[in-house]
Amino acid sequence: MGPRFRGDDVLRRAWRALASVILLAFAAPLVAHAQAADTTALAAQGEAMHKLDWMHGIWRGEARVRAAQGELVVTHTERAGTMLGGTVTVVEGKSYGADGTVPFNAFAVIAFDARAGTYSMQSYAGGRAGNFPMTVTDRGYAWEMPAGPGAKVQYSATFDGTTWTETGIFVAGGQPPRPFFKMALKRIGDTDWPAGGGVTRD
Repeated sequence: MGPRFRGDDVLRRAWRALASVILLAFAAPLVAHAQAADTTALAAQGEAMHKLDWMHGIWRGEARVRAAQGELVVTHTERAGTMLGGTVTVVEGKSYGADGTVPFNAFAVIAFDARAGTYSMQSYAGGRAGNFPMTVTDRGYAWEMPAGPGAKVQYSATFDGTTWTETGIFVAGGQPPRPFFKMALKRIGDTDWPAGGGVTRD
């Protein structure tokens, strides 16, 4: 084979450059579309999250959990705030035993699907995670999760202006509902969590 004409390299580089230009020409509108905010959805999400404004702040009270070994009584705390311009609500629940241990710690993100008109909660606790539909009112919410074949756990919460009360009930086919959890919390202050302390531009 004879020596390669050096012009081949120039032509090859020219084709690569042209291909890059064509790719960018097609990709740019797609990237711009992907980055464009859906202002209608954002407005709907922000409005929907206002129903949970009463949760904002830090809370403390008592929680009772009924188990096979008896009833566990703990000091329970919650903190709640918003992210993404108020379009999602973020919540952390933490319990403290009499000895200072933490038998329960959970984290959740509550969101609103503007297209479907529904709320959901993405929850993380005890090494488990799940996304659960929610019903939200101006003074409370309800949600449930599966708890085995033919069984589920139902949670419901209300706020009467001073106390955040939440109960949990175990429901299984052919059995009467069994209440197993109740908390009653008082609001003890404000918090800028989780939006506070974000990284600044400079």
